Amino acid sequence: MDELAVGVIGGGWMASDYHLPTYDEHPATRVAGIAELDDRRRRELAEQYGVPGYATIEELLDGERIDVVSICTPPATHHDVFLLAARAGCHVFCEKPLAIDAESARELRRAADENGIITQVGYLARYYGNAERAMAMLRNDLLGELLEVRTSHHSTLPGQRWYFDPALSGGGVMRDLLPHSLDVYIDLFGEATVERCRTREIHGRGVEDTATLELLAGEVPIEITVGWTHTEGYTRHVAVGTEGWLEYDGERLEGAVHGRPFEFENGESPLVDVGLTKLYGATDDDAHTERIRDFVEHVVRGDPETQAPVSRGVRVAETIDSAYDFAEESQ
Repeated sequence: MDELAVGVIGGGWMASDYHLPTYDEHPATRVAGIAELDDRRRRELAEQYGVPGYATIEELLDGERIDVVSICTPPATHHDVFLLAARAGCHVFCEKPLAIDAESARELRRAADENGIITQVGYLARYYGNAERAMAMLRNDLLGELLEVRTSHHSTLPGQRWYFDPALSGGGVMRDLLPHSLDVYIDLFGEATVERCRTREIHGRGVEDTATLELLAGEVPIEITVGWTHTEGYTRHVAVGTEGWLEYDGERLEGAVHGRPFEFENGESPLVDVGLTKLYGATDDDAHTERIRDFVEHVVRGDPETQAPVSRGVRVAETIDSAYDFAEESQ
C-alpha cells in the first residue's frame, strides 16, 4: 500500500521529539504537513522535514491529502481538531487527555464511530516493558486475589504556562498525569469508581499540584497519588495478592509468586545470573515512540482495536470528572 500521509498538529516538544521523527522514519508513513500557529516554529519544522507548514488544521486539510492526524496541541484544542480530522475521514492519534471533560470526550467518540476512523489516545504507561509484563501477570491472576494496588506518579513541574490555565488544560495534575494510570487500570479491571479524592495546590498556580484518589474496581481497592514536583520525577507501582506481589518502575520489576522471586529490567530477564550480580542485555524501552508505532501498525492493518481507542479516553475522562467532583465535596 502507499505510505500513509500524516499531518502533525502542534509544533511543541512532543511533536518535535517524538511524533515527527517517528512518522518520518516509519516505512509505512510520511509527514505530509505540519500545522502550528507560531510562525517561527512552523517555519523551522517545515524546513527540517521538507514539508508544507500551515497555521491551522483547516488550512492543512485543504492543502494536502491527509490519512492520519496526530494531535499535539493543548488539551482544550483537542475537541475541535479531532472533530475536523474525523469528519475529513482521517485516523487520529491524540495526545492525552482526550478532552477536558467527559461530555466533550463522548462527542469525539460519536464522531469517530460515525466516520469509521481508527483512534488512539497517547497514554504512555502501558508501553514500558515492565508495565507490559506486570499487566500480563495481573491478567493471568498470577498474584491470586488482589488485596491492594497502589501507584505513585510524580513528575517535574511543567514548563509550559498553559498547564496552569484551566481554560486550556482542563485542570491541574489530575488532567496531566492521572490518565496514564487510569488507562492501565480501566483496561485491567473494567470500571473503576472513585470512592474518595483529595487535592492540594502547593505552587500557587491556580490548579491542583497533588491529588490522591481511592478507587474501587470490583472488589479491588486502588490508590493513586499524582503530583508535580521541582525535583526529578518518581513513579512506582505496587500490587499485592493472596499468592504473590510485584513492584515496578520504569527500570526494574520485581516480586514473588508462590514464594518464588522474579526480577526483570526494562521488561527483560537477566542474561546472566551469578548470585550477587545480574547482567542484562541492552534495551530500547522508548515508550513515547512505541505507542505511535503501534498506532500506525493498527492503521496499516485496518484494525480499530488499538491499545487505547477513543472509547477508553471517554472512560478516563468520566473518571477524572468524578474525581474532581469528590475533591470539591471534600473541601
